[in-house]
Amino acid sequence: MRRQGAGRRRARSARLRVGTLHPATRAPRVTRAPRVTRAPWITRAPRVALALLTGTALVMLSGCGRPGASPTPSGSADASGQGTFVVAAAVDPLALDPALVTDPDSLRIARQIFETLVTLPDGAGAATPSPTAGATPGGATPTPTAATAPAQVDNAVAPGLATAWTASRGGRTYTFTLRQGVTFQDGTPFGPAAVCANVDRWLTLSGRAADPDVSAVYQEVFGGFIDAPGTRLAGCTVLGTQQVRIDLTGPMPGLLTQLTRPQFGIQSPTAMATYGAYDTGGDPRATAYATAHPTGTGPFRFGAWEAGVQVVLLRNADYWGAKATVERVLVKTINDPKARGDGLVKGTVDAYDQITPLEAGSLTTDPKAGTRVLPQAQRDLTYLGIDRSTKAMQDERVRRAVAMAIDPKALVVRTMPPGSEVADDLVPGRSRERAYAYDPQQARRLLDEAGATALTVRIAYPSGVQQSYLPAPEDLYVAVADQLKAVGITAEPVAMSWPAYLQMLGTPAGSANRPDLQLMGVAMDTPEPSSTVAQLVSAGATEFGLDPSWTSDTLAGLAALPAGTERDAAIVAAEDHLVTDPVVVPLAAPADRVALGRRVKEFAVRPYADEVWTSVRLGG
Repeated sequence: MRRQGAGRRRARSARLRVGTLHPATRAPRVTRAPRVTRAPWITRAPRVALALLTGTALVMLSGCGRPGASPTPSGSADASGQGTFVVAAAVDPLALDPALVTDPDSLRIARQIFETLVTLPDGAGAATPSPTAGATPGGATPTPTAATAPAQVDNAVAPGLATAWTASRGGRTYTFTLRQGVTFQDGTPFGPAAVCANVDRWLTLSGRAADPDVSAVYQEVFGGFIDAPGTRLAGCTVLGTQQVRIDLTGPMPGLLTQLTRPQFGIQSPTAMATYGAYDTGGDPRATAYATAHPTGTGPFRFGAWEAGVQVVLLRNADYWGAKATVERVLVKTINDPKARGDGLVKGTVDAYDQITPLEAGSLTTDPKAGTRVLPQAQRDLTYLGIDRSTKAMQDERVRRAVAMAIDPKALVVRTMPPGSEVADDLVPGRSRERAYAYDPQQARRLLDEAGATALTVRIAYPSGVQQSYLPAPEDLYVAVADQLKAVGITAEPVAMSWPAYLQMLGTPAGSANRPDLQLMGVAMDTPEPSSTVAQLVSAGATEFGLDPSWTSDTLAGLAALPAGTERDAAIVAAEDHLVTDPVVVPLAAPADRVALGRRVKEFAVRPYADEVWTSVRLGG
């Protein structure tokens, strides 16, 4: 889950609104019902296929009610005590429209409401390319292109809203047979028209929604929107009552795996049109739809969002699949790690992730508390980013000096949870020789050569937040600043709120007041080994000041290659470009854990944090 995708949100009232407008939004209005896409003849205006949805009238969310009303579960808890499951989150979600977010706290909730056409199978593991598959650090392996890619398709996915699929035209078209008997949580029928309405919306995002910090994942996967020459998505076509075809401009062997990402969850076109999801003015994550009416086909439906306090999810009694056991989920915003841990021990919190280093041991020290900590697969990368467009970082010798000043082993011991590992590589779980080893003496010599012996740098980091890839950002800043000071570099902190920080990372390189360095992370969110590298490359032009043509060509090359040695070589070549410049200094692979309280009897941990809470079983 890429950490971009955040923007400034308007201040929200603390008043609880249930199934009504979130305080940040303006009054909802119904937009014109657009047409379904017929690839490749697509116009710039968004279209929704309401006319093909069997004439069903607009249906309001079943959770609607008067402002200030308390959400009512769809039924009482069963006899075994399955009532409310309480999850603690470090920060509020940024929005509940999955197409427009990448932060873990938004996606955690989106996975419960929305479903994708295909999913990751149980037990999916990461395929990590060998570092010998391509160039060694500093090499120049050429980026393959679509013209040289074999016509193969990665097919390691499981059914979701689609039950079957085929690829044709060398991987340029994908035809999906859709699951029947499925309805959205607002009563809108699910079918080919709804799928095309979603694909059409992705392709025609505009205004603020098209900015790289908002629709980062779409742009990473598909290269651009309808008016961009490098777009890899051509459109969508309805094929009768049960099939839909997605058309591409070139082969994308990895499309199926990419479509498992929550950003491609299928949303109700009725709700999107009714509650302003197509509005092009202002922040698209502050619409009535994104804050008060997210509507999918998943096992939980939206109940309420009390800003800064909690998001309420209700059991979807009409869900097509295995229904959730718990009747209600409260995702409570508890910023203080100690308070989260105390709540777990006291039984007021049932589960949370993003465990900080200080908590990792304390949660298992009291056997009477009944808490336990489950390990997750290491899929996160913590890194130090360098913006080569700033005045202080334009000299390559200075960038290399910064990389050599960093002792990742000391950082892991000082700032990461137990079980974390040093990251010498950009792909979690893969190891190879570090591009620039810790060498403070050489760092000083490089600074002398560059005439930067009295260098001051601005280091940005998010304040008041913990993420799995940034478990303790304030502590990490202090440790990095100390190491830079040891080679003669003075650090100035630039602490920012989480939304403002993510928006800053998406602003154009060279903008005023850009920090020289930033502490950030990225998570591997599918088994595709290019996952983390592609996310870093997609941010390269804005976050690191890289040449936009290189980032675009590299992403296109990765997208066009099927799994195998050629793709592995392309991944390594892209990584080399990032770490030998250097613009990315890998620091750590933090240990991921989920903490569970004594009431939780069953909880299925998945390797890519894509848990859906239908598996949760509570006791007394």
